[in-house]
Amino acid sequence: MKIAVRYYSRGGSTEKTARAIAREVRERAETTDKPLEGKVDVLFIGSGIYKGHIDGHVKSFIESLSSSRVGKAVFFSTAMLGGGNSDEEVRKLLEKQGIPMDTRTFHCHGKFLFFHRDHPDQKDLLDAEIFARKIIKK
Repeated sequence: MKIAVRYYSRGGSTEKTARAIAREVRERAETTDKPLEGKVDVLFIGSGIYKGHIDGHVKSFIESLSSSRVGKAVFFSTAMLGGGNSDEEVRKLLEKQGIPMDTRTFHCHGKFLFFHRDHPDQKDLLDAEIFARKIIKK
C-alpha cells in the first residue's frame, strides 16, 4: 500500500500532528508544496482550521489532485476551537476531484497565541498515531 502525508501548518501544530501520523505509517510528512509522486492508495491531508475553514494552501493542493492518482483521502486538523465545517469543506473539494474521503477524521487542539500552548501534547500525538494505525490496518 502506497501512503503519503501532506499538510500545511502556520504555527507548527499541524506539522507536529502530520509527523506523528507519518511515523506511524512509515512515510515522510511533506508540506502541500510538494506534489505527489506517482499514485497513492491513501493520502493523509492536514490543515490548521482558521475561522472554521481550512488553509488556502490546502485548498489549492486538493484542487490540484486527481482521482487517477489518489485512491482515498483522510483528513486531519488542528484548531484553537472546534473544526467548524472543515470535514464537509474538505469532502466537497475532494468530491469535485473524484476522490473519496474516509469518514474517519482526526482533530486536536493547536496552539494559538496564549491558548492551548502545550498542544498538540503527547496524548494528542499518540492519539494521532493510533488514528493512523486504524486507517491503514487491513
